[in-house]
Amino acid sequence: MVVIALADVGPGVRLEEQLAQAGVAAKWDAGQARGPRLPAPAGQPPPSVVLVDADHLGRQLVAVADAWRDHPALPGVVAVGNSQIARELAPRARVTLLAPTAKPATLVEAIREAARLRLASTMRWTTLRAALRLPPAPDAPAAWQPAIVAARGLDLEIPRAALRWYAMHYVTPTARLEDLRHERILSVPELDAASRLDGTRTVKTHVQAGPLDAQQAVRFLWVLASLGAVDLTSEVRDVHTGPRRQLHELRTHLRARATRLEGSTYYDVLEITPLAEYEDIEAAHRLVAMRYSPDALAGHDLGDAAHLVQPTWELVEKARSVLVDHAQRGRYHDWLRQKAGELRTVWAIEPTVLRGAADAFARAQRSLGEGDVHRAMSELAAACRIFPGHPDYEANLAWARYRVQVGSGRDKDEAARTERRAIESLLLGRRPWPRALVALALLCAAGGDADSARWYLHTALAVDPTVPAAQQLAQRLGMRR
Repeated sequence: MVVIALADVGPGVRLEEQLAQAGVAAKWDAGQARGPRLPAPAGQPPPSVVLVDADHLGRQLVAVADAWRDHPALPGVVAVGNSQIARELAPRARVTLLAPTAKPATLVEAIREAARLRLASTMRWTTLRAALRLPPAPDAPAAWQPAIVAARGLDLEIPRAALRWYAMHYVTPTARLEDLRHERILSVPELDAASRLDGTRTVKTHVQAGPLDAQQAVRFLWVLASLGAVDLTSEVRDVHTGPRRQLHELRTHLRARATRLEGSTYYDVLEITPLAEYEDIEAAHRLVAMRYSPDALAGHDLGDAAHLVQPTWELVEKARSVLVDHAQRGRYHDWLRQKAGELRTVWAIEPTVLRGAADAFARAQRSLGEGDVHRAMSELAAACRIFPGHPDYEANLAWARYRVQVGSGRDKDEAARTERRAIESLLLGRRPWPRALVALALLCAAGGDADSARWYLHTALAVDPTVPAAQQLAQRLGMRR
């Protein structure tokens, strides 16, 4: 039975007639347009497939599709719609999206495919048992082993179809995986594969990388996900381990950089000013390479952010090649003057203002060293007015502002969190700035987050171990060099 869960009578009746003519048992039911009615109406057979109105549901499409998958009948779900929101959300809802004008043959084929793969639409205990043709049983250790054994010989169609929506999702173990180990349910190759599930690699990578062959890896990941022994997430989950945090930051930096550099200049790409000489350009290039070069990123499974690596690096190389060549740089400056009103830039500013900002920053550093934080904040504010967006100026201003606020009686944790969020956002998509990272580490430490303070300080020291205050803070935090 196909339930046509559309709110509008016209499309609902038309689809019911089309499916009846094609020999498909279907019933239009507007009362279930926002999700299933439970218990089902008396006398109505359980649905094998449900048609939902993606345009009508809008951003509720994902929730409604999931609600139908929680239905005891485990129906397949097909969406009808052609709006931008429908096209955007259909993959997240894991539904086939058909245009309202789709031909009856196309509609019937989609329904048959959804019915055939309805047990692949979700990965949970009840669906696992049904897919393996095992009788219902409590989700308990005694029932786990038969399910895992049966899954090893399951036809690939269901696990492959279930995982195709999650190919670029990260696989993170849960406490249930340790329970499976404790129960000695997994084979030796499966234990080896399970030991590699650390939340930093996607489904696609695990299937391709071994140690299980691709078919067994698909079955194994499917049964683990269905048992709740792993989470499959589009973003890196639980970033409290070093590798996960590093991967999460790299993905975030790549995305932020693509947004930050849209419509900007080559000076913004390298984060240098028009006064930069050859040595400055090369030094900036090396710092950008530490975070964004293909070599630096080669050891990381970047998932759906991987496509950003090559264009990001090509832009860096182009900026370097133009700015180190005097003739090309001159022509580029002519072009910049013509496009000045159309470009977004932090760095391509008039050289005459740079010295004033640098002098104000130097005075602020001296004032901080002397303990005059109010004067330091005033000088840093001046530097930021002259050169807004400079990471060193903005981060040190945030640190000075925090100290002044706490001295005036503001709650120190709240002040630290506020300033920290602003600087973390400012530094996204940029190359590493050691002095800014030290200021950020100080804010993290002041807010009671010593782990994050060590994290940022480690990056700063890796770039430049001579940054003022870095060694002192490292010692205070118990870091070993």
